[in-house]
Amino acid sequence: MSEKKIIGRNVAIALGIMCIILAVGLIGVVANYTSIISGKDNAITSKEGTISSLNSQVANLTDIANLDKSKVWVNHHEISHEAGYETYWTFSAIYAGYVSVDINEDNTTTTYVRAIYSAYGVKYDNQMDVVAGGTAVFPILPSSGIEIRIGNTNLLIGANETVTITYHY
Repeated sequence: MSEKKIIGRNVAIALGIMCIILAVGLIGVVANYTSIISGKDNAITSKEGTISSLNSQVANLTDIANLDKSKVWVNHHEISHEAGYETYWTFSAIYAGYVSVDINEDNTTTTYVRAIYSAYGVKYDNQMDVVAGGTAVFPILPSSGIEIRIGNTNLLIGANETVTITYHY
């Protein structure tokens, strides 16, 4: 009987040691998989950020393709020039689009707006007469030297005007 007790005790000790080994192994496996899952969660979060950024870029480029973006180059700038003179500004555009020039005159004169630039080997030079409260619109190609001129063709009367120039792209 004492031999059975020793065998039973040895079996109990062996089973206890195996349970401890299995428990330590289980803890190791859980820790390892927790680390792997955490790494995958971080990768997913990073990919979601990338997707969000790319969606934002797509929306921005769609707006550009649809000419839904604009930038005011000159905002309600008051100019006064003598008869026969002109005022001009030079701008850069990185996208094709159009420029609108709004003229609000304080007196009645003959005012013109002129757009001049070169792009892709083509020289663009167009002039439009504008009446008080009028707008001139010109197509624009990407160029670093877009010149917008506003002048007075009346040789006797000067002009006082408020000008807004907007680049639509």
